[in-house]
This record gives sequence, structure tokens and C-alpha cells, in this order.
Amino acid sequence: MLLLVFSVVYSYEDFVQYEKGYYYVVINRGSFENVNSKLIEEITLHGWDVIHTINVDKTTGIKTPYKTHLLCKSKYLKKGLEKFKSIGVIIPCKMAIFVEGNTIKIMVEDVTEYAKIYRPEDKEFYRFLSKVKDEMIDILNKTAGRFMKSRYTPYE
Repeated sequence: MLLLVFSVVYSYEDFVQYEKGYYYVVINRGSFENVNSKLIEEITLHGWDVIHTINVDKTTGIKTPYKTHLLCKSKYLKKGLEKFKSIGVIIPCKMAIFVEGNTIKIMVEDVTEYAKIYRPEDKEFYRFLSKVKDEMIDILNKTAGRFMKSRYTPYE
């Protein structure tokens, strides 16, 4: 008799979606304040700093919560400036969180798109921005993982 055993490792990657140059997660439960608080915790746990928050809702007068966090990681900034002086035009990274209907959406731009614009032939610049992108995606995934169950369930 052949016994098949499947092992599925829990992965946060199943929460993130992609659309038109940005990655996002949609969270169906939790208050905006709680989700935003956990998002900021994940940003900090990943070694990033929130250097400024734009209260888009207050600035525009919309009635639903909407914030854009400007993020920077000093070691990436230092490395980036040493190798790629043009990096100054694309910092800081931006992450938006807002209410959309009955859900909370968190979005981050795909920073690898900048490599195509500013240094299209530079593979090292693309790899550098890919690392930044991967960390942003991990922040999204881990934040969503605090509020949602994985689509994957382990076999027992």
C-alpha cells in the first residue's frame, strides 16, 4: 500500500494580490485603528521606520479613514545612495491603508517599476529594488495574517 503524506507549510504569501503596479491585501475583519496599529508593528518588526504619515482623510475631507505611511530603512538608504545616486527620487516607500466598503485595504507600490524607468539596463538596481519589494510584500502578508486565515490548510 502506498501512503502519501502531504505537508503544507503555512505561508503568508497567499494574502497578497497584484494589480496595475501595486500589491495589496484586503482585510475583512478588524477595526481600521487595530489593523493600522498591527501594520505599523509589522513595519517596525521588519526594521523599517515610519518617517511620516499623511492623513489623507483629513486632508481631503473624506469620511472614511485613509492614511499613507512614508517608510524608510536606513541601511537600504545608505546602500542605495552609495551605489545609485538617483535613488533619492524614489524614496521614501509609500504604503496606503484605507477603508473600502466593509473591508480595509493596504497597498504598496511595486518599486521594481522604478528600475525600468531610471536604470533599465542595470540588473543590480533591479535586484536591490526587488529586495525592497519583497520586504514590503512580507509586511502586507504578515499584517493580513494577523486577521485572516490562510487559504491553505495542512493535511493531518
